[in-house]
Amino acid sequence: MPKIVVLGAKGFFHHAEPLKNHYGDQLVVEADYSLEKVSAHNPDLVIAFEASNAQRGLCLAEMMRRNVGALLIMDGIQEWRNTWSRTQKVTKRPLNQPALVHKIACLGRLDARLYESWGNVGKCEVVGAPRLDNLVRQQRPGRIEPIFDRPLRLLVMTARTPGFTPEETAITLESLRDLQSVLEQRTDIEVVWRISKGLHLELGVKNTYNSATGTELHDLLPQMDAVITTPSTAQLEAMLLGLPVALLNYHFVPIYTQAAWEIKCKEHIPEVLTALIETPLERMVYQDYCLHDALHCKTEAFPRLVHLIDEMLHIKQAYDLNPQGPLSFPDRILDSPESFVSWPSQNFDLERLYPGHPVFGNRDMAVLQSELDAALITIQELKEQTDTLTKRLHRIPGYLIAKKIILKIQKNFYLGGHSKV
Repeated sequence: MPKIVVLGAKGFFHHAEPLKNHYGDQLVVEADYSLEKVSAHNPDLVIAFEASNAQRGLCLAEMMRRNVGALLIMDGIQEWRNTWSRTQKVTKRPLNQPALVHKIACLGRLDARLYESWGNVGKCEVVGAPRLDNLVRQQRPGRIEPIFDRPLRLLVMTARTPGFTPEETAITLESLRDLQSVLEQRTDIEVVWRISKGLHLELGVKNTYNSATGTELHDLLPQMDAVITTPSTAQLEAMLLGLPVALLNYHFVPIYTQAAWEIKCKEHIPEVLTALIETPLERMVYQDYCLHDALHCKTEAFPRLVHLIDEMLHIKQAYDLNPQGPLSFPDRILDSPESFVSWPSQNFDLERLYPGHPVFGNRDMAVLQSELDAALITIQELKEQTDTLTKRLHRIPGYLIAKKIILKIQKNFYLGGHSKV
């Protein structure tokens, strides 16, 4: 009898495959979300990769009521339109507001904060994205060298769903047409299109999009120099390989997962294209911050996910020996400090960030030590001189009285003569 049931429709089988390989007969993938079918497996833990489907959400909620562990594994970034526009369809429930599970395996700290603000306090665990582990192993520092000796290889992408309403799809298409019109005038940029099926027909471009499983994109990204995309998990995949990423966002909605550049109108396009060629260092340092806030990727995610699942199974099994009240889990199972620290970017270099600075450009340790010693001695001498002058000042007749009067006036009036309200 399997201990773990993964709720997986056909489109999610590839997500469950690594778990199936690891747990073997202890795990079964179930495409039928009926309570009768799922409960027949008598699982200790039920896992889902998506919970907006009403039937899947009800199944997870009922499993929790029956004191079966429930885990939601987030596979992609959270996006504003997917959160709010999508719910205009009556068949869709609010996305993770709250999640009907005991635990959420989040991509990064950013998602964990967001989900907890939606009523999921104590549920969020910072895991990462196991399906991106192959890119984590290939992870590169952000490209900081400009490309002037050949054309820039630019990948233009969209999320799998270009819009959740006809109006949104039209706006996405408008942004792509604007981008296309500017790129057609550029001889220093070679463009590869990977956009939602159907949009390439509207634009009349050759499309490289055939599969959303990720393998296709992972083969394509190493051949690129930069990426422009609508908000999508693909932006993190590009950042992992050190590619500068700009977000194409004409929708006038907030961006949950940030990038170093954003295109909100046609007028922004030329400036952003220039920046993607030149890659200013300060932007790439910020992009690295965005990546590591959105995705736990210092190390591979799959071992963390397995540890989380194993601990949930152990807690469930201990509960079954002495069931008192509803099944519950600690607020944090994964407590690695690395999940809560923002490490400096590999490109964080004060000399390059502030060219010409008289100190940051000096890398001679002996000289720096000598100058620091001289500076500390000078500071100590200045402190002693200040103490001597202060003592002399206090001996001046009427100084202390005048000081008290000034302090009293400052309590009643702002500096500059403006009275407090």
